[in-house]
Amino acid sequence: MKKIIPLLSLLLPSVAFCQNIVTDALIVNQIENMIDNNEEEIDYTELTTAYWDLCEQKINVNDPEELAQLIEFHLISTYIIESVNEYRRKYGDIRFFDELKAIDGIDEMTLTILEPMLCFERKETGRKDSFGDVFKFGRHQLVLQVDRNLNKKAGYQDVSDSVLFENPSKKYLGGPQRIFTRYNFSYRDKIEAGFALEKDAGEYLFHPKVNDSIKKLLDGHLYKTIDFWSAHFLIRDISISKVLQISTLAIGDYQVGFGQGVTLGSGVAFTGNGGSLLRKSKNIRASKSANEANYLRGAATTIRLWKFNITAFYSDIKADANVSAVDSLGVPQQISSLQQTGLHRTFGELIDRQAITKRLYGGNISFRTRNLQIGYTIHNTDLSCELHPDPRIYNTFYFRGGKLVNQGVDFYYITKKISFYGELATSDNMAPAGLLGTTVQPAGYIDFTILYRYYDKKYQNFYSNAFAAGSGTRNEKGVYLSTSMALAPRWRLTAAADFPQSDWFKTTAYAPNKSQIYNIQLNHQIDSKSLLSIQLKYRDKEKNGDAGNTYMRNLIHERKMMLRFHVTFPAGKSVTLKNRVEYHVNKTDNQSNTNSYLIYQDVIFHPETKPFSFAFRYALFDSPDGSVYAYENDVLYSFSISSLYHKGMRIYLLGKVKIAGRLSVNAKIGCTVYSDINEISSGLELIEGNVKADGKLQMILKL
Repeated sequence: MKKIIPLLSLLLPSVAFCQNIVTDALIVNQIENMIDNNEEEIDYTELTTAYWDLCEQKINVNDPEELAQLIEFHLISTYIIESVNEYRRKYGDIRFFDELKAIDGIDEMTLTILEPMLCFERKETGRKDSFGDVFKFGRHQLVLQVDRNLNKKAGYQDVSDSVLFENPSKKYLGGPQRIFTRYNFSYRDKIEAGFALEKDAGEYLFHPKVNDSIKKLLDGHLYKTIDFWSAHFLIRDISISKVLQISTLAIGDYQVGFGQGVTLGSGVAFTGNGGSLLRKSKNIRASKSANEANYLRGAATTIRLWKFNITAFYSDIKADANVSAVDSLGVPQQISSLQQTGLHRTFGELIDRQAITKRLYGGNISFRTRNLQIGYTIHNTDLSCELHPDPRIYNTFYFRGGKLVNQGVDFYYITKKISFYGELATSDNMAPAGLLGTTVQPAGYIDFTILYRYYDKKYQNFYSNAFAAGSGTRNEKGVYLSTSMALAPRWRLTAAADFPQSDWFKTTAYAPNKSQIYNIQLNHQIDSKSLLSIQLKYRDKEKNGDAGNTYMRNLIHERKMMLRFHVTFPAGKSVTLKNRVEYHVNKTDNQSNTNSYLIYQDVIFHPETKPFSFAFRYALFDSPDGSVYAYENDVLYSFSISSLYHKGMRIYLLGKVKIAGRLSVNAKIGCTVYSDINEISSGLELIEGNVKADGKLQMILKL
């Protein structure tokens, strides 16, 4: 069964994102592919926030730095951006959207993707922003949200003091509500500031729901207000002289990444299906999500001196960890693992909360021209006590100790028809990791990509998010091939093949292993409001057989195939319908096939002249092995969708109402009914019966 993964739930066209079904569908598909490939739990909320901001702020087509952000989302190619920039050099700034139709290489589907994202301001030089402009034209947004499961789970049942004293993790310490608050201020692409607060379901607010005895056991581990808070301030483009500029200054919570993410890439990055894998995103970004694991806290700055960018950064955070040894005063001396869930609902989870200090500091220097960049990165990670993982065979080469140094070089070179990019990194044990890729565009509407990566089994890095088929840049090598082509107006075919291998054991394979992954997708934009998508995916993966805890050298093959049909089309001026049918066939050596399916119907009602909209879904599923999962229309910044397991149906109703133009209220209620089980989940998440219900309420104020 695939693990329950907290991830984004993309919003209906009337509620969020770019109000463009083509663009949103491509982002949804990228997330689906990333979830299917990863074996570990990953929080994709960060990508939601980045994509939302991209659509909210608009990108100035006449600013090459801003336009390059679209590469990170794999929505357009590097060559389209080069064509736009070449057009501007010849004819000046672009003033109208229709001018893009005259640029070589931009097909109709790309135009549809770009239209809601772009603005056409002149690229002004020498203009200085005043404090008055910041306060006059800055934008404010406040989000307040409460959501909860409407069933009473086992973790919220009453437990006697005697039982709780014997087993302190027998119940959740707080209520079942998740509470989320976010404020954000932005001025153009120059200034960002804000904060986020979150209490997860099961976590307490101000006072834990336990007796004094448990409180005494938790002495020193209790927090006094809310479990998680985040704050950020970021400013860009501070000119000091003609050749010296503070490109970016971030204080508070931020993300940082360089090159292709092998040496340093905090947070989560998009990976595409077809097209170039080159990254050209901003090196420093504000961290605005409630992700409690993938963020940095401190300060970072980039100084631009002529054609050189010089970056320095420092982060100091309290990290969750599983403590395995303490001194006589109870101070942690050794940990067995770092925790990534960000959940602090029980006695055991609170003991691990902020157990150690994790510091990251270092720098990057890069030389950059219009088509070339070469960079060098070095950073040091310090843990306040040593890490010694459990002595399992697949952990043999995992990092042990309290200090780790990583360094590497990266480059890219782009011409009109071909791009080269790569990175080579090493950890202080001299183990190498790197990738090398090239993308060729022989004609305006077709491109081919080939990428080779090699991540040594001994490579060690806490902050790396380079392209990989597995869950990290370690113990993997392989070749990735892809193509993207416009077969005809409004038709696009993308295809990818990946052949990853591991030279050492993994948690799912107790021997060297390899896989084959194929993904083909055909998109047809029927008109500006209709999209048809057909996708076929096949994966052949070597994994452990059913032999208990025995370390096996004879692996078995697990083969998975998925066929999906998805169509979105209008049914009148105010109604949009979305239909999906997908079928899965899973086969493992010496076992019979497991067949699964998902069918759903979405009805979205969005009258243009009314201040309200609704979305309804009715879904049927049968998934004995949990290989099926669906992404739902949801309120802004909401996530946590699990894979669908067993047999049943899922329905929900989502509504939005605008009040006075600045305030909007969103609400959602959903229900899943299972037909083949009488208990849902297990442990503290156990629900008696076959019905699971959930609800959300959100208010958004924009000024």
